[in-house]
Amino acid sequence: MTVFSTMRRRMFGLVAFALAAAASPASAAGDFPSGPIRILVGFPAGGTIDVVARQVAEQMREELGVPVTVENPTGAGGQLAAQALKRAAPDGRTLMLAPDHTAVIIPLTLAQPGFDVASDFAPIGLVANYAGALAVSQASGIKDMSGLLAAAKADAKAGNVGVSAAGSKPQFQLDALARKQGVPLASVPFRGSVPMVQDLAGGHLTAGITALGDFLEFHRAGKLKVIAMVGDRRSAVLPEVPTASELGYPMRIDFWVGMFAPAGTPKPTVERLNAVLNKALAAPKVQQRMAGLVFEPRASTPAELSERIAAETKHWGPIIAASDWVRQ
Repeated sequence: MTVFSTMRRRMFGLVAFALAAAASPASAAGDFPSGPIRILVGFPAGGTIDVVARQVAEQMREELGVPVTVENPTGAGGQLAAQALKRAAPDGRTLMLAPDHTAVIIPLTLAQPGFDVASDFAPIGLVANYAGALAVSQASGIKDMSGLLAAAKADAKAGNVGVSAAGSKPQFQLDALARKQGVPLASVPFRGSVPMVQDLAGGHLTAGITALGDFLEFHRAGKLKVIAMVGDRRSAVLPEVPTASELGYPMRIDFWVGMFAPAGTPKPTVERLNAVLNKALAAPKVQQRMAGLVFEPRASTPAELSERIAAETKHWGPIIAASDWVRQ
């Protein structure tokens, strides 16, 4: 065999190796990002989760140097967005920013949600924790929680409480409160917080539970009144508003948001996205914007997000089982 033949064979071998490497997931991850990125949000534009997603997207765009846009496949408490993420290519270019309702509650309340968090998603990291609150319409004349319960006892219609999605944490906590107090409280589900808060501010609904940030504008305008926090502490934004537990009505709802990619996304890509996300959450303008929405940035590892989901699933499973919810 001539030297020329040997060199030619070696050259062909190197080319073949390079082509194989280029087609491998590791190489694809090394080239990330190779194009635009979209973040799916399963709730209406203008709501707090959507606003947070857009702020994070803008910061990630600056870091990655590619377009990062937000899309809103709205409906079913984020279920449609989750199903869309499952169908997406695992190349890191389609992500989802979703609340605990999508990742924890939907799998516990639907027999066929159309996705499995453990097998269909690759956790990127936590994004934020956020405070929840109970508010009443200003038109109702109700001043506090005892007033709400008294009104509901006198007229069952006054016990209609809006929630952002059917089969949600607020609904199950209301069910538990109604059973304990012997009061006819009933959840009225909406397709997201935005339409629920609008109905509440317009006097078409007596009360509602959602993120405190969704209530603030209308609370300050005197169109509704926040009467209790539903977490474990008061908010620095409205320090005069007590927690429901302080008032003798135990209601513990922890809200949070996390970011996910499709299962099968290469580990280097997941690690890159996690680093970029955490850097975005540390940016002063992101922290300032989140503070205005009463969101608390929460950087984490992918493993910590998985652990949070497992712990919440263990906590809410028995609560949902004790309610009258029939798995759809």
